[in-house]
Amino acid sequence: MTESRVLSFLSLVLGFTAFLFVSQQVKWLSFLRFTENNDLFYLAFALLGILSIGATFYFSQKLSWGALLEKILVIFLPTEIFIIFGLTQSKNFHYVFFMLIGGYVLLAGSLAIARYILRHRHTHIPPTEEEKGRHWFAHQGSWILLSVLALTVSFFSSSLTRLTEFAAVDEPLWTEGRITKYWHNIEDRDWKGTRISDKPGITVALSAGPGLWFVTPKEYRAVRHEGEVYNAKRDIQNFYLAFRLPFLIVITLLLPLFYFLLERLLGKRIALVSYALIALSPALIGISKIINPDSLLWLLAPLSLLAYLVYRKRRLYRYLVLAGVLMGLALLTKYVANIVFIFMLGVIFLDWAIDTTLQKENLVFYIKRSFAELGILTFTALSVFYALFPAVWVKPDKLITSTLYSQAFEKVAPLFLGLLVFIFIDIRWNKARTLSWMMALLVKARRFIGLGIISVFLLSASVVLVNVFLGMAWYDFVELLAAPKTISGKSGALGIFLTNFYPLLFGVTPVVVLGLITGSVLSLKKSALDTLPGRTTLFLIIFIILYFIGGAANGVAMITRYQVMLFPFAGVLAGIGLVALYEFLEKRSFFPQSLRPWRSGALFVVLLGASLPSVLFTPFPLSYASSLLPEAYYIDIKDMGPGSYEAAQWLNAKPNATNLLIWTDKDGVCKFFVGRCKRGFGRESLHPKEPFDYIVVSSGRESRTTKMIVPRTVADPSVARYDQYYARTDSAYEIDINGRPGHYVKVFTFEP
Repeated sequence: MTESRVLSFLSLVLGFTAFLFVSQQVKWLSFLRFTENNDLFYLAFALLGILSIGATFYFSQKLSWGALLEKILVIFLPTEIFIIFGLTQSKNFHYVFFMLIGGYVLLAGSLAIARYILRHRHTHIPPTEEEKGRHWFAHQGSWILLSVLALTVSFFSSSLTRLTEFAAVDEPLWTEGRITKYWHNIEDRDWKGTRISDKPGITVALSAGPGLWFVTPKEYRAVRHEGEVYNAKRDIQNFYLAFRLPFLIVITLLLPLFYFLLERLLGKRIALVSYALIALSPALIGISKIINPDSLLWLLAPLSLLAYLVYRKRRLYRYLVLAGVLMGLALLTKYVANIVFIFMLGVIFLDWAIDTTLQKENLVFYIKRSFAELGILTFTALSVFYALFPAVWVKPDKLITSTLYSQAFEKVAPLFLGLLVFIFIDIRWNKARTLSWMMALLVKARRFIGLGIISVFLLSASVVLVNVFLGMAWYDFVELLAAPKTISGKSGALGIFLTNFYPLLFGVTPVVVLGLITGSVLSLKKSALDTLPGRTTLFLIIFIILYFIGGAANGVAMITRYQVMLFPFAGVLAGIGLVALYEFLEKRSFFPQSLRPWRSGALFVVLLGASLPSVLFTPFPLSYASSLLPEAYYIDIKDMGPGSYEAAQWLNAKPNATNLLIWTDKDGVCKFFVGRCKRGFGRESLHPKEPFDYIVVSSGRESRTTKMIVPRTVADPSVARYDQYYARTDSAYEIDINGRPGHYVKVFTFEP
């Protein structure tokens, strides 16, 4: 009795002190103001806080740490309520109070989650021996672990090759501005200033930040005067190495998580094959060389979804927390990761409709449990987001604008919230009758749903393949992708949807396409949905289709960089398909008797033999196009700058290179060129005062250059017609990117 009185008294006194403090900052409570000295309140808070915590320890010596923490949180609850009230009424509070509120919520939420996990631990499958640390490694076997290591090293070494010999579009926004801004604002405790981009790209700043230990960006920044670019007297390749190497190391360290999660989900054989296809993907190797949010998103978003699927299979909370951490990092990278969260909600209902073992549970219990688990994942993700994004510390509403009201979520947010409200009302007041009826329909239609979705995927892929092999008979995908954000003016929704398949099907290796199609076809079998690989295939295909539908609905074509997040899923689908094909042939004694002792590694060896040439003989991996694609076409229409280094080196080899003046549509050429360089479409470029020596143009900028120059010729015929160089064939030097004539960088001798 004494304990509750003392602690209640201390809680009330703390709360009253907080109320008086708040009244000093709120205008309409100014009648309660009795002092302007805030130090008095800070001292009172400190003394009362220490006294309250000390009293709690004194009275609760036999309680567990969890119970003790719960008591402390209850004691400070009135204080938190009054401070939250004050923060909503006035902007005069120090940012420390925002941080205190955030810390309290994080602590209370973590405690609630811990309580929930302890309460429901008995409903989960206990971890097996091979789930635990070193036992997991022993369970894999030495040759598999060595294979994973070899693939990881191959990925790193391939990404390291020519790491500094290109200048990427948009990368200077990060290396010359945003990364420095983030860390300088951290140093200056300017928390609002850590909002460096609308992506938000915080993980980019964290991963590439060590580069600031070795270089100072402003010392490498080019000087611009009257349209000319004068490079700093420093080796730009050292600058690129300083930022790109730590960034690549972070990506490489995260990469083996794909094998770990896939092994937990689908077994060792599928995991190893899928991991090989992911690690040896030219496009993924290429994007990992560039300081850009997409370079991390292709890892974090797929890993988060895979971790969630592993949790749903193994029912161990460690995987749920891992999924939340990865989702938080994905949101810190790019808000488009919200689509993964939406899909996770859909998985709850899809899984019930397809998995007959789940249907044995009570539906209401299943929905409540699944939503509670998704809540744990969401809280974990937002906690990570909050902890690593200081701008949220002083502006907590950023948590909402980063999720429900983010640009990637705004169109589906009303539907999402409406679905949640409907489920709550139906369960709470209608005994889930409507929900049960709808789920019963889904269960009855499970076979039709599976066949329909996979058929749509196969039909769309087939139409795209046939269209390409017929010479772009129905849709010119190259032309449509030339302006991805304005494609809706050239094609309808169906055309945009099909266009999105083009980079996916021809941006992966032929062996991935083979596995992708094989796996999809084999998933049409009646028994496919009764297996975990079959259900995983369906889930990933649904995700890809929804991603493409989202692009079509927004009138945006998914160029390689926009859909690079799907490439790991393509690798997983191909891994499932290739293993299924191998096992199908193995059952029919397709392999010779002499090979049977080696059959466990045969598929892996064949896979390496089929994939390595694409990695070894592709000088520009991000612009990779499958050998299935006719030579006249290419994938990377809006490229990130391949060929700039080579063009600059050709110009630098000229005897009077430092005195040369060039115009180029690629900023990257200016980065490496030792002479004078003009770019863009300013007055100095369109009406040059002195003749150029060379003009450098690229296929990736033809659409933009034409759009910028041709309309101006109506009012001013004297403007420089750089747009006419794209059709010329008399170049002094030409680089065909990965040997494809349509994807080029050309250097022309200037002719007035």
